[in-house]
Amino acid sequence: MSIFKEIKGMGEDVIVIHGWGCNHLDMHPVVEQLAKHYRVTNIDLPGVGSSDWDLDTDTIYDIAEQVLPDLPERAIYVGWSFGGLVSMAIAARHPECVKRFIGIGTTPKLIAAENWLGFPQPGFAVAFDSVRKHGLKALLTEDYATEFAKISPKPSQFNVLNHFLAQSPEIPQEILFKGIEICDSTDLRKEFAAMQCPIDLIMGEEDVKVLFASATQLQALNPKIKIHNIAEARHMPFWTHPEKFNHILKEILKS
Repeated sequence: MSIFKEIKGMGEDVIVIHGWGCNHLDMHPVVEQLAKHYRVTNIDLPGVGSSDWDLDTDTIYDIAEQVLPDLPERAIYVGWSFGGLVSMAIAARHPECVKRFIGIGTTPKLIAAENWLGFPQPGFAVAFDSVRKHGLKALLTEDYATEFAKISPKPSQFNVLNHFLAQSPEIPQEILFKGIEICDSTDLRKEFAAMQCPIDLIMGEEDVKVLFASATQLQALNPKIKIHNIAEARHMPFWTHPEKFNHILKEILKS
């Protein structure tokens, strides 16, 4: 199957993986920052953008195995939200491929469970009805407005983000919903606890999808991880708070 990838910059390999319902354009600010000093591979996950979809896709490991052949053999992985789950799945099955994992707004289990803070049950599937009635782009337009709600006047990146959304191809609903089912059912806590590569998690303090309050349980799973918080940010800190985000990213990569 064909996986779309865009390569930019020169140097050590970094792989950037977007969240579900999005595509490689959503990672533009991260790529632009990293490409100053690194060779960045930015992909479309299967079924979105310009990448193919395998009808037999059923788990996060299926997606990980589908994208891996198109990626550098060994690299730093930067995964946002669902892209963080894909990155962790690759690290679990192929630890030799992952030098370092930097997660943005992600955890090994995104949905709440007994003794686990996360997005409330039944999970992101609650968006199904809205997407069926109004489409994904309407939902994301509302999401973007919420992300930037406390920022006035709206910065230029707000318009850029909405422009990218307008020009992005529609995702077939059966693919979109299957991805959400995978997202809601994935539990990589055991794999996360066993990861040996350096792990840094960048979290927005006001993120309602991936709660900053979950930091304590994440450190209990893997005490070696480092957590970096961005005050007033939600789920897309690289768009809403680029200066703070870029400073944190630079410091992580220096260490």
